Amino acid sequence: MTPHADSSAGIFSRLRTDTSARAWLYAAVLLAINIYLVKKLFFLNFTDNMQTNAGSFMAISRFILRHWPHLDWFPWWFNGIPFENTYTPMLHLTDAAFAWITGCSVGRAFNFVTAFFYATGPVFLFLFAWRISRFLETSFFAALLYSLFSPSVIFPAFRADVGGWWNPWRLRVLVSYGEGPHIAALGVLPLALLLIYFAMTRRKYIWCVAAGVAMAFVTLTNAFGAIDLGLGSACLILAMPKREFAKTALIVAGVATLSWLWASPFLTPELLRAVAKGSQAAGGDFRSTNLFSTQLLIVPGFVLVCVAVRRIDNYFLRFSLLLSCCFAEIVGFFELWNLAALPQPHRYSLEMEMAFSLAIAFSLRPLAARFPQGAKFAAVALILYMTVHQTIHYRRYARAVIRPVRIEDRIEYKTAKWMDQHLGGRRAFVSAQTGTWLNVFADTPQMHSGHDPFNPNWVEEAAAYTIYSGQNAGSKDAEYSILWLKAYGCHAIHVVGPHSRVDGKPFVHPEKFEGILPVLWREEDDTIYGVPQRTSSLGHVVPESAIVKRRPINGLDIEEVAGYVRALDDPTLPDAEMTWRSPAEGNLRTVLHPGQVISMQVTYDEGWVALANGRPAAVTRDEVGLMAIHAQCDGPCDVSLTFDGGPARRVCRVISWGITGSTLMAGVFVFGRRKRVR
Repeated sequence: MTPHADSSAGIFSRLRTDTSARAWLYAAVLLAINIYLVKKLFFLNFTDNMQTNAGSFMAISRFILRHWPHLDWFPWWFNGIPFENTYTPMLHLTDAAFAWITGCSVGRAFNFVTAFFYATGPVFLFLFAWRISRFLETSFFAALLYSLFSPSVIFPAFRADVGGWWNPWRLRVLVSYGEGPHIAALGVLPLALLLIYFAMTRRKYIWCVAAGVAMAFVTLTNAFGAIDLGLGSACLILAMPKREFAKTALIVAGVATLSWLWASPFLTPELLRAVAKGSQAAGGDFRSTNLFSTQLLIVPGFVLVCVAVRRIDNYFLRFSLLLSCCFAEIVGFFELWNLAALPQPHRYSLEMEMAFSLAIAFSLRPLAARFPQGAKFAAVALILYMTVHQTIHYRRYARAVIRPVRIEDRIEYKTAKWMDQHLGGRRAFVSAQTGTWLNVFADTPQMHSGHDPFNPNWVEEAAAYTIYSGQNAGSKDAEYSILWLKAYGCHAIHVVGPHSRVDGKPFVHPEKFEGILPVLWREEDDTIYGVPQRTSSLGHVVPESAIVKRRPINGLDIEEVAGYVRALDDPTLPDAEMTWRSPAEGNLRTVLHPGQVISMQVTYDEGWVALANGRPAAVTRDEVGLMAIHAQCDGPCDVSLTFDGGPARRVCRVISWGITGSTLMAGVFVFGRRKRVR
């Protein structure tokens, strides 16, 4: 026998006997397969999938790069919002850090980081399953299934969307729908659940801390991650022996509470309320009353599964079946009967695929163990064949959907550059996906862009709906739209026509501004109209009586809004010159008299503080969601405006730092005591 043969035999002998070596090999295979599938994403700045939300995520990263560490106020969307209202920030912080370290564009950073999480997700799933179940090959098979098969295609809607039984739904969601944060949260979810399991079962300080950090990371990456953690943790607990229910539930609840308090500066109670309310109208009618009736319907099925799995000896199989039941019911009830148990239930198809992969692999294990040796070899050969087949097929699919684009040729880029050069930082209403991508290339602030569930101002949402749809406005469609544009300080509006290259065409009547507003720029079927404003400032001196005091019931309820706009246009009122030192600090100079206030066309938040001629001035909210400064001046008035976060955010920051310090001190105590004991 040759030395080479001896070496090969030794390697294979070690692999048969050394579980750790096989685990490393399996992890490497999973990582290699998934990197091979999405390798083009690692090298692209932009793809031609401009219809996705990816632009908004890149814009947040660009803002972080420009303004770090001062991430208090974000002026680019929804007339200005607190930074935490842009989106859960963890992926964007990661993207910005990658872009800063490597010097690459935010587009390249987004694609690289999301591809990384796509590729590592199956590896973490393998690690999760193996470390809990101790069944190495079964865990590898589950992660392989997750990598190369999409159970979502059992539902006709997903099968039609992805284009067939054998195509990759997870890849389509990442590339064609731009779900980078969801994919990233899902990639880390198995690792977080593993750490939660260790905290539940080992009950050691280090595992509780690690579980808390992982919980915060997943939740701060994507809002769906919070639901995933809740359902996943519940299934881990319910799969335990009954005598362990109470202890493990208390541990998980305690870790989760501390984790949220630690992350609370980015998950403030006000933000959670806004998201809970806003998500009810995101992509459908998901009001809590409708959800509750469906939740009552799915509970009996889950209870039956809970009872049934108690007869199964294997803990991890019990967990996998429970988790599969959760997500199968959430997705299935919506796909089959249009009944929603959670907002946007179809998006939990990704979680369902992960759960199904675990359940299929671990359900087949007892059956496969009874196979005769020949059948086992045949099964392995079939798995190898399908692995090669699906890897090649998925790679072809990936090459077809991951296509680079010359961004300078895109109408979205041209629009952004024109606005950046000609609007001078003045606010605009930018429609459809052009608004989504605008702030990747320009600093132009927008009236309506970003992620609707995070918008703290419902009235602005109603106004944007009216501008787009003109519903029930009749012949006054343009008039009502212009009133809202002027009320929210817009100097231009971008309109996509029916023949635009932009995919989304939200205007029902795109021609309504023709002959009414001046055309500032037109290319192809995209037009920018000018909106006349008396001044370029976002601050205006108006009579206190002009402030909107009754909340509009919809976008057509414009009586008080019209009075406010008349005051904005009144040439007898003094100008208010506004300069911004930073997104969160501004200065305004004007002349003010009793009975007058300063209306700021910036979203109200209790974190704004004003000083007028050095004295505190009250800042209140009007009923269209903007600020009114009661400066109490009689003559020249110098107003400084600062966003300091407000009392609630300061409390969150104090608690977060307190938990950080307490955790570190507790760690020093715990590990110090261990050394003394030894």
